[in-house]
Amino acid sequence: MGHLFFYLAVIAACLLWSAAFTAAAARTRPGWIRWILIAVAVTVPVLAAAPWVLVTARLAFGARLETNWFAPTLTAAIAAAIGGVWISRAGLAPRAAPAAAAWPLVGLAAMCVLANAVAAGTLLLIDNAVMAEVRAARTEAVAVMQSVVPPVLPADEDAAPLYRQAFERIEIDKGLTAEQSPLKAAAAADVSTDEVTALLARHATTLDLLRRAAAKPGCRFARDWARPSMGMLLPELASMRHAARLLALAARREATSGDVSAALADVVRLHRMAIHVAAEPILISGLVETAVDSIALETLAVILPLITAKDAAALADPALGDFVRSQPSFERHALGEEAFGLATFADLAEAKVRLHDLGMSPDPVGFAISVASILYRCFLLPSDLAAYTGAMSRWRAQAARPAMPDERSAEVARRPAPIGSELTTNRQGLLTSLLTPALGAILKTQAKSLAKHRAAEVLLAATRARLKSGEQPGSAESLVPEWLLAVPADPFRDEGSLTVKTSADGWLVYSVGPDGEDDGGPGPAGAAAVEGNDDVGLRLAR
Repeated sequence: MGHLFFYLAVIAACLLWSAAFTAAAARTRPGWIRWILIAVAVTVPVLAAAPWVLVTARLAFGARLETNWFAPTLTAAIAAAIGGVWISRAGLAPRAAPAAAAWPLVGLAAMCVLANAVAAGTLLLIDNAVMAEVRAARTEAVAVMQSVVPPVLPADEDAAPLYRQAFERIEIDKGLTAEQSPLKAAAAADVSTDEVTALLARHATTLDLLRRAAAKPGCRFARDWARPSMGMLLPELASMRHAARLLALAARREATSGDVSAALADVVRLHRMAIHVAAEPILISGLVETAVDSIALETLAVILPLITAKDAAALADPALGDFVRSQPSFERHALGEEAFGLATFADLAEAKVRLHDLGMSPDPVGFAISVASILYRCFLLPSDLAAYTGAMSRWRAQAARPAMPDERSAEVARRPAPIGSELTTNRQGLLTSLLTPALGAILKTQAKSLAKHRAAEVLLAATRARLKSGEQPGSAESLVPEWLLAVPADPFRDEGSLTVKTSADGWLVYSVGPDGEDDGGPGPAGAAAVEGNDDVGLRLAR
């Protein structure tokens, strides 16, 4: 209702402007001054409305924004144009004395000012109502974040200080993260080279810190989670990936040196590192968790062929089985991400961040930014906020139900489609589009991680069968039911299990990936990606 009063006040101000200048024109002698006053009476309201018609048209047809205010703005502009022309014609119609000459010029001017004041006041009331909604959103953000934030830990139980020491050592060693470093392809690097030997030797202390950190029950890096904001820095996330690759390299070196038990223990530690990084309740932490988890799974696949009967006890470690059978989920991270988004809406409304800081306005001129911020708050922010909370709620519901073994789980691949479509076909909000650009892709990442875990289950079962019988099993079906209840379902197919190919070189267990097409399986670790091949899986060498 407030917006209706605003538009009515704007139209009234435009018509009163036309009437006031028409009255002024009627009081002048015929000539160029009268024509100037008539032109001002008719064109100024139209010219004043034109930029807003263009802006709302751009939002409606360029940005494809569902809430864009194009229709009411165009209606107001047309009403002002038609009304101005009619007022001028009626007030200056040829007669002995133009009717407009009797109009109260000062009164019309005063009423025009009053109408503008009513429009501004209405806008202020709308803004106050929006700010109240925003304050409630910030309160909700704090409550949501507190519900998912990792608990404060006693110093002797917190892995964060140990990780920081390890990260400092990694950052100092510039060669460690260089393009040619063995760390870049830890699952495929030749661990017998002098380069790897020297690298692991100079980072013996770093590896000790990582192993001690992974043994801690929890991890909480110092951040003010009670006040989440876009300015919060997360430097540890990139360092955690480097650290995981370093530990994976060490695990492979241990396995090739004959210490398989130590190598498997380091694989479990990699899983613990993934759990630690996932303690931070935002999506980027969940994505880094799946990356570290993937490094652990690929390292396990490389180690399994090196396991002999004397290592059977290490292979039976319950922690290893728990790691392989773990179910990836971004549900908790999505809650934290939603809290971050709500805090961003509040920061924007309270001018703690500005539109151009978020890429929503290209012109960082103070006054223009202030006007744009007020108009965004009054006309777009409420629907933007509602769109964001709605999209995140639907996304959380989908992320909360990972595919189960008996699910016709190509649905997993289709789940992102509705959310992805609604965010790209018709954008529900400017900030929503910035904060939720890849929700569909994250669901696919979750399904890919699930596929890798299921592939690892098959490889682990095949290795256990090999240790018992002394030879590699001939097929995945031969593992059922002694080592597997069933060959796990493919998360990206309507029906059917993971694809298992056996050859003289070993086993290849994979999912057909998001496109639902069997592309022959993923390439070897470290090999360049093949265009169009999105299969996901693991290899087990003989």
